[in-house]
Amino acid sequence: MFTFGKSKPDASLSALEALRKAHYSLSSLPDAIRIPAMPGNDEIAAKPISEATIDDLAFAMRGLEAEFNDVADKMQALRKLSQIARDAGGLGADRAVEVAAHIQAER
Repeated sequence: MFTFGKSKPDASLSALEALRKAHYSLSSLPDAIRIPAMPGNDEIAAKPISEATIDDLAFAMRGLEAEFNDVADKMQALRKLSQIARDAGGLGADRAVEVAAHIQAER
């Protein structure tokens, strides 16, 4: 009988390797996930992705989202400081905080 769709993964591949190979978007899937502490549960530092439940993935994504938001907030603050310093006439070698603080003190 004919098989349609994707061919079966190589038998020597683990289930995780087969998923990574079959789906481009899963190529960055980590080997392990960190599950943040929740009320009544301690943080799990590293749980193999092959042992993770769907709920484990959801909790891990919440933790990653919080980390991502932290990074985005820092990036936005750096962007704002840079803009304030440039708008105040600061040049590339000037210390951004000093230039921005000086203009704020003048206001």
